[in-house]
Amino acid sequence: MGELNRRDFLKKAAIGTAVVAGAGALSACGVAATNTEQPAPAPAAEAVETPEKWDYETDVVIAGAGNGGLSAAAAAVDEGKKVILLEISSIVGGGSAWSGGVIHAWGLQNFEEYNEYTEGLHHPVLAKLFVETLRKDYFPWLESIGAPLVPGDPNAYGPTIDPRLGEQGDIAHVGKRKYFNHLANFTESKGGTIMLNTRAYKLITNEDNHVIGLQAMNKEGQLINIKATSVILATGNFMANKEMLQKYVGPYADTARNMGVPYNTGDGIMMAQSVGAILSGGMSTWSGTFSALTPTTPVVDDPEEYERIVAEDPETMPGVGVGRISPPMWVGLLNPTEAKGILVNLDGKRFRDESCVIQSKYARLPQAVLEQREGMAYMIADEIIAEDTPGSHALVDQIIAEGGKVVVADSLEELAEGLSLQGVYKKVFLKTINEYNAAIDAGRADELDIPRVTGHYKISTPPFYAIPTTAQIYCTYGGIEINEKTEVLDYQRRPIPGLYAVPPAAGGIFRSIYAGGIAIAGTFGYLAGKAAKA
Repeated sequence: MGELNRRDFLKKAAIGTAVVAGAGALSACGVAATNTEQPAPAPAAEAVETPEKWDYETDVVIAGAGNGGLSAAAAAVDEGKKVILLEISSIVGGGSAWSGGVIHAWGLQNFEEYNEYTEGLHHPVLAKLFVETLRKDYFPWLESIGAPLVPGDPNAYGPTIDPRLGEQGDIAHVGKRKYFNHLANFTESKGGTIMLNTRAYKLITNEDNHVIGLQAMNKEGQLINIKATSVILATGNFMANKEMLQKYVGPYADTARNMGVPYNTGDGIMMAQSVGAILSGGMSTWSGTFSALTPTTPVVDDPEEYERIVAEDPETMPGVGVGRISPPMWVGLLNPTEAKGILVNLDGKRFRDESCVIQSKYARLPQAVLEQREGMAYMIADEIIAEDTPGSHALVDQIIAEGGKVVVADSLEELAEGLSLQGVYKKVFLKTINEYNAAIDAGRADELDIPRVTGHYKISTPPFYAIPTTAQIYCTYGGIEINEKTEVLDYQRRPIPGLYAVPPAAGGIFRSIYAGGIAIAGTFGYLAGKAAKA
């Protein structure tokens, strides 16, 4: 019968999928289907076959110039490989430019510490590779190429133990820009080419479905065919893609704010699927923070406006956070034991111990909010909590000014009445608050149906506040399945020749617990740049 190549296999798989789909239709009509296996999802977009003409030829072409793509490019040119790096924006840095500016693995120094902190939930092989490579290879390599990094504080908690981007004395945006520009300049100094305003569009394959290049689109809409021995996908997250959020994260996930660039639309994930890549676990998990629920549209949902702001001042990006207001820190994030206020859903009930170091470990509380009905909850506080949390009143005023339906009341009854006008069950809410306050008075808050182990602040001193709150996402954990060499895997978990991927376009390493997005992107970018064949 002859050898079945990869392209033939994919075609036959597509036919098989159609047959199974037909059997499912018969079953729906009352005829039993004999094949109960779930079909593989159809490719998101067609790959391009070998073009008649190549516009560029190189060893490695990389899609995306965040920390993952920049690290891949710099590592590849450092080994003498020819590199073309594509970036859809007019500026390098990608979603990493939105970070707190610390390149960290939560300060965890080895895999034993890491695995304990992440509760054994992260990928046992790739997570170990991440933390060990970060410490033993990636940080020393960044130092060897002169990347600007300020040492962290060894006596600090969590992320700030590790180094931050930039030089001593830099404010966050300035430091990040120095760091990203340095990686870009290093790449170009070694002969690499960076193409800005250029979108990675489709993968190019040969008759055996080996990836042999990438088709890109420039600002004018012209298609560019780039021949390469290796293609690295470093295109980032999918939190700017409402359809993917609803499909993978949950039915209300489209309400979450995009805490990143407008280009985190899952392009690399869909390109990989078009050549038969399998997706990882953890597609429903992500990291982020709270965002006040307002009717304003985030600036980062508009690429044109984002590029205008970037062009005005790439270091400070003035106004780029419009539409995403963080509520006061009445509920702790990095350290849940600092929680003072509470969260209630539209049923008027608490749904998570806001103060538990495990149940509310970062970023479980925002994840839990997005799982509630309509993807929202109300952050509740009284005046004592507000006074004890710097900036509370200014933030409340700002949220109201942007149309947020904040309820401010002089009694709990009035607060419940105001919330009932927004769909919250009034009597259930009052029962929740009264039982919560009584349990604190009795010293039995840890015995509530939803316990409260620390932060025993009563909600009892007027005025009272309720802020409608959703989540903002900056890192999705799921993506393309890869192996230790960053090679993209197909449905039989075999490497697809010529194709590599870098988190967060690649996924399945993190689950539930956050442990450093810039670091994991950079570490696997470094590994991909070294592993990619020339």
